[in-house]
Amino acid sequence: MQVISLISGKGGVGKTTLTSNLAIALSQRNKRVLVIDLDPQNAVRHHLGMDPNDDAGLVREGIFPEVIFESPFGVDFIPFGRVTAEELLEFEAGLEARPTWVATALQGLQSIGYDYILLDTPPGATVYLPQALNAAARALIVVLTDAASYSSLRKILKLLAEYKKDPANRMATTHILLNQMQEDSELAQQVRAAMMDSYGSKMAPMVIHRDALVPEALAYERSVLQYDPDAQASRDIQHLADWLASRN
Repeated sequence: MQVISLISGKGGVGKTTLTSNLAIALSQRNKRVLVIDLDPQNAVRHHLGMDPNDDAGLVREGIFPEVIFESPFGVDFIPFGRVTAEELLEFEAGLEARPTWVATALQGLQSIGYDYILLDTPPGATVYLPQALNAAARALIVVLTDAASYSSLRKILKLLAEYKKDPANRMATTHILLNQMQEDSELAQQVRAAMMDSYGSKMAPMVIHRDALVPEALAYERSVLQYDPDAQASRDIQHLADWLASRN
């Protein structure tokens, strides 16, 4: 069971969309995949076909086999859940007091036989980040090829270095993944080159290109992989899935 955390230094990088599509790509390789939404935005459910009126999620139900949803895309998931402000404050206080809560809960899922568990997290240094890092052996830092992402990358890497000093943290590998890359943008090419110069050994060996078919597929409640398997983003995500599978 390989646990992968998808994290970011800033919002708006397309991390949840990428997480959901990556999970589907891994499932298409006959892997059993679970996505756990650790982001209070509770957006994974929109990508994996959950009834929008359903309030269930890990805040109220926890992480147990009985609360796992089956998506129509061959991927299981546990949503964050819709909660009140008071419930959220209480939940986050509990996470801060028990930084290995997620890691401990995942041990109870081992009998199900998941090949991959993907953890979607909110951006930045939140209470959810140590939970994800303590549970995962690998982290993918999702960034855009813009100046703001380049600036935030140094901060998130410094933060990860501090977390890895904790003996409870089992994360062994960190890679930076460029998302929504625009090949025809000079600025994007410059930022990509700067990231390669600064963090070459940490860069994933592929990029996910910006593709208008990704939001179009979501509008039709489908993944881009199924909506158009030959789309540029579909091919990129398939490449990412193959690369991750080869590194088990």
